[in-house]
Amino acid sequence: MSMELPSSNEPASKSEKTQPSKPNHTMIVTCVVIAAAVILIIGIGILMRVFRPRVGRRKERDGLEWSMISFQRLKFNKWDILGGLIDENLIGNGGSGKVYRVITKKGQKVAVKSIRHEQKERQGLMEKQFLAEVKILGGIWHNNIVKLLCCIRGKTTKLIVYEYMDKQCLHKWLHGKKRGLITQVLQWERRLKIAIGAAQGLCYLHHSCSPPIVHRDIKSSNILVDSDFNARIVDFGLAKMMASEGDPETAYAIVGTFGYIAPEYGNTRKVDAKSDIYSFGVVLLELTTGREAVTRNEDMNLAQWAHKHLREGNSAADALDEEIKDPRYLEAMITVFKLGLACTLSSPSSRPSMKDISQILQRCSENSHMSTES
Repeated sequence: MSMELPSSNEPASKSEKTQPSKPNHTMIVTCVVIAAAVILIIGIGILMRVFRPRVGRRKERDGLEWSMISFQRLKFNKWDILGGLIDENLIGNGGSGKVYRVITKKGQKVAVKSIRHEQKERQGLMEKQFLAEVKILGGIWHNNIVKLLCCIRGKTTKLIVYEYMDKQCLHKWLHGKKRGLITQVLQWERRLKIAIGAAQGLCYLHHSCSPPIVHRDIKSSNILVDSDFNARIVDFGLAKMMASEGDPETAYAIVGTFGYIAPEYGNTRKVDAKSDIYSFGVVLLELTTGREAVTRNEDMNLAQWAHKHLREGNSAADALDEEIKDPRYLEAMITVFKLGLACTLSSPSSRPSMKDISQILQRCSENSHMSTES
């Protein structure tokens, strides 16, 4: 008895029809890749939100409204400067803002003063200081006044970019040793060189600018020095241009730094060229005595102490800085000390002009040079 085999053309059995088909592997892999990409993008977004650098946050606050005005031919752009405003580059922090030392991509060192005005009550003052500094420094040029490179404006931050001074400020060189900031003593030849340079810068502001410019915050920390100890006057945020020599500006808020402010300012709130001369006289007393303008443990400032020292019959030589006192320079040091006293006289009309001061300092340098050669 024979059996017939089923034909290959016959339909499959019912059980075979209902059996599920094999999954599509390509589709599964695609879905996994897409899901992984989405997770990665979300993760990166979260990390950027958490660890976003400070300058990135500043950019976000100020938006893309940064504008830059150049006063020199520059080899950097605004983003080079913004990227350097980090705590590691902070070199100064004062009432008018923070100062950073920024190295651009091409290796140029610049000093950047950052002025912020998030508080509405200070916004007007900060804006005035920024505009004053840019207006004055943008229009003057002198070897003993810091060079303005550019300014950058944002919504809540304004940046002023200067040339960088390798040796930083005079205050550090005179008083940094006691704070462990430096180890060497600034010798008399360099002190006199700095005094002459700063005097020439002030002489230019008072006598060569039209209208004359009053700095209003001359102090040892606002006198910078380069690698050769040439002086540069900096920080013109409080400076004022006078309509004429006899037309002083009146300030309704305290400006300047205690210890350097002329005594008449407390009564009249008026500032003129004689106010700068008083402040510069305090710097001369710092240079010759090594003392600070204001000392916490003393009940008088440096100018008051120096005048009292002579009134009590003490010699000028006894007031000089013992660390640098040298017979070769003793006469010049005494002359500069007494010049500091003349600059800090209580009567403004009795103080010498910056032209006279500059000439006296120059003669001291010439006489010192002759004495060292003899």
